[in-house]
Amino acid sequence: TVFLQQHVGPAGRALIKSGDRVKTGQKLSEGDEPLTVPVHSPITGKVVDLKDVPHPVSGEKERAVIIEAEGEEEWVTLEKHPNIEALNSRQIVDRVREAGVVGLGGAAFPTHVKLSGDQNVDHLIINAKESDPNLACDIRLILEQPEEIIQGIKIMARALDVRKIVFATRTSEGELPQFEKRLRESDIAIKHIRPSYSVGSERLLVRELLEREVPADTYPPDVGAVVHNVATCVAVAQAVIQGKPLISRGLSFYSRQSGGRNVYVRMGTAVEYILENAGLSPTDFDRVILGSIMMGRGVPDTSVSLVKSIAGVVALTPEDPAPYQNPRPCIRCGYCDLVCPVDIYPSLLLEAEERGNTRFLSRLNLESCIDCSLCSYVCPSAIRVNPKQRVASNAQV
Repeated sequence: TVFLQQHVGPAGRALIKSGDRVKTGQKLSEGDEPLTVPVHSPITGKVVDLKDVPHPVSGEKERAVIIEAEGEEEWVTLEKHPNIEALNSRQIVDRVREAGVVGLGGAAFPTHVKLSGDQNVDHLIINAKESDPNLACDIRLILEQPEEIIQGIKIMARALDVRKIVFATRTSEGELPQFEKRLRESDIAIKHIRPSYSVGSERLLVRELLEREVPADTYPPDVGAVVHNVATCVAVAQAVIQGKPLISRGLSFYSRQSGGRNVYVRMGTAVEYILENAGLSPTDFDRVILGSIMMGRGVPDTSVSLVKSIAGVVALTPEDPAPYQNPRPCIRCGYCDLVCPVDIYPSLLLEAEERGNTRFLSRLNLESCIDCSLCSYVCPSAIRVNPKQRVASNAQV
């Protein structure tokens, strides 16, 4: 089940119809809007339907292509460019867009837009912080695909025309000696970030590394920095050098029964197949959290299919606790205000949201919330304080 909406921005129009046979890597959608990126077929097979089904991120019904695998896998690849020195910025941006590459850190913002270089950017930051407690797929990529990561960084730097590159990682100095050596040889600075969960947010990462504040109504490029996830580097390298569209990604799976494991999954795969691959029965689980266990959204069953932005899956049984199921009254302890990494006041936001006071919500800078859920995590009354999750139609369970 391949959704046509897998990125920030409008979905493209379908290029295929029911009954068509598609090959792996074939373009399924296209659009003319600046933020639209194409979606490609993750398998070779027959299109059995185009219909609206509940989207795993928005919770709304979105257009999806249902493909049934048939025969041997056949690939459709893009033009390959092993010599990146022969490409200019415009050519790189076009090839990244054509491959459907989006940010793989969770936001799924179209990568070609961030590489367009329209802003006065002097720093490229690679985010390998991976702060979320249930995610470890980025560190696995560093161990298994170091050359593709460095190739992707060089391509991005060429597109942006920047020479100052910082690789931000949660690992300790000397933990990955060979990779650190390759970074130094490529003139890429390494920053080992302090063990703080929320610093993985790009706004806070820019402040941590460059001591530059990103105001609420702006973005990192407005202060001279572009931030890309380390997995996005691999996708860019595969798109430009190997001609591969983005049809798969690494993600971390966790259940109490199996523990944690990293898997490489094609877009459109149902969660139930990940469970079966781990030797688990889908019928044993009644809830699934997609993404970070702190920031992710809950879905009621394992039939939901994955999209590009999902970096993690947590499967829960009826015995697993639902922490916000029985909230108690707020005791006004102020703990949520104390831990908020962006210095807004979750307790006041909670009160304004309960009263339906939208004007007060705006004055409290709701848009500055980074959706980290630290406020909910520390609440002694078990209240889902997180203002963004409270108003989301597909709330975390």
